[in-house]
Order: sequence, then C-alpha cells, then structure tokens
Amino acid sequence: MYSIGIDIGGMSAKIGLISHDNVVLEEIIPTDSNLDYELFIGHITDVIKDICSHNKVDKIGISSCGLINSKLGAIVYSNNIKWDNKNIVGDIQNRTNLPVKIANDAKCAALAEAVFGIGKEYKRMCMITLGTGVGGAFIINKKLESGNAYGDADGILGHISVENGGRQCTCGRRGCLEAYSSATAIMQSYKERTGQQITAKEIFDNVRINDPSAVATMEEFQYYLGEGLVSLVNVLRPEVIAIGGGVAKSSDLFLDYLNSHVNSQTYGGIALPVKIVSAKLGNTAGMIGATLL
Repeated sequence: MYSIGIDIGGMSAKIGLISHDNVVLEEIIPTDSNLDYELFIGHITDVIKDICSHNKVDKIGISSCGLINSKLGAIVYSNNIKWDNKNIVGDIQNRTNLPVKIANDAKCAALAEAVFGIGKEYKRMCMITLGTGVGGAFIINKKLESGNAYGDADGILGHISVENGGRQCTCGRRGCLEAYSSATAIMQSYKERTGQQITAKEIFDNVRINDPSAVATMEEFQYYLGEGLVSLVNVLRPEVIAIGGGVAKSSDLFLDYLNSHVNSQTYGGIALPVKIVSAKLGNTAGMIGATLL
C-alpha cells in the first residue's frame, strides 16, 4: 500500500507516490503567485486519480507553503501563492474519497528529516528551508504538533528580523530573513550588483570561479542567514540544524561559515555547540513528510 505526498511551493507543486522514505514516481505542476486555485485543484485531482488507477493508495498528505490550519485542513494565508482560506483538504478529499492531512511545507520536510534523514540520531532538530521563500520547523522526539492553530503557525523562521528597516519582504515587513537568504533574495541581490538575472544555482556556480559579484552576494546571504540562525538557536537550542531547499545544493560553500559564526555568536555556543548540516532527503522531503502526518 502506498501514500501520495503533495508538496506545494511558490514555483511548483510535486505529487509523489510514496513508500516509506522512497518516492516511487513523481509529477510536477508549475505554480506561481497568479495560480488559479480551482484550476489547480482540478489538475492535481486528475493526477491523483491517474496514480490511484494503477496503484493501491490509502491516504494523501499535503505539504504547503504558507500559514496552515491543520484542524480545518486549510491554507489560511500564503504570501508566495496568494491563496487565503482555501479548504484544500476538503476539496481534495471530496474529489478522491481518500483521507487527507496537511501541514506547512517546512514542517513536513523537517518531520521527514527527523524520521528518515539527518535527524534520526537526535531528539531536538531544527530545519530551515531555503527556496522561493525561507521556511522552518522545530521537531522534538520526531513529532510534529497538529490540530492547534497556534502550533501550526510556529516556526515561521523566514520572518525573523535580521535587519531593522531593511529590505522589503513579501510579507509586508522589512528586514526579514527571507528578504536576504531565500533563493529569490539571492537572485535579486546579484541583479542589483550586475544587472543580470540568473538563478541562485548559477550565482553559486559563479562563486566557484571567483566572480566578485557572486562572492559578494554569497557573503551577504550567509551573514544574514547566520544572524537568523543565531536567534533561532538562542530560542530553541536544537542539537542539529538541517539546511534544506534548493539553495542547500550549494551548501558546501557556506556550511563552514555558518558553523563557525553561529557557535561563536550564540549564547553558550562553545559549551553547547549546534551542528549545521545539509539535509539528506533533498527536494523529496516535503512529499515524504506529508505522508507521515
């Protein structure tokens, strides 16, 4: 028996057929801030029905960006896909006749890493995801709180303030970590320096060949990410922090800096150092974690 994991992000939605920690098959649907909700539900339902016609599926889990109410099964607010108060659990459940659960995408990714990935050996694990936005979650004893609107809303790590009155964030505030350390922010920072619009991966590739503008962009990114993680560690004190999302593919360029900066700047960091590592499960973590809800 399989499960279906759906991971909805600001640029794409991934639908996977999942067995434990293995993605058997995957389909991707493009998303953006102008995506029509009803069209999306129709499209994703067709994909689910097609998968179910060839496989035995017992449940569906949804990992979504934004503020989630797991009790109501709703995406309450998302600044990246512009959906407010959408009862996505009910809409998909009614169309598929399968049980459906939902949680924030970073929480799902963290849960998967805690159970199957980098957090297996730890009781206190934090994950921060660096993609279109910046997400995060804190997991204790491999469990995720659900059914409580306030619990659903914790771990909004991308909106830790790292620069008073700084860059405009899509949430409406200024100086959020997301405005400095998301892939979107990295691309914007490089464009401001060079006038060139290239991907975050291309920017990190340019760091490897010592492009001065790319190096300056990365130094800014890693400084603000480090400052955000210092605040996170001081409040939550995890044993390990997993860096996930698309930016994590280039983490060999900045993990040494983060480990040094965070442990030197955190209160008591020498006595209780935190390990900062690249997540193990990659971009499949959201889908896998959704099936663990």
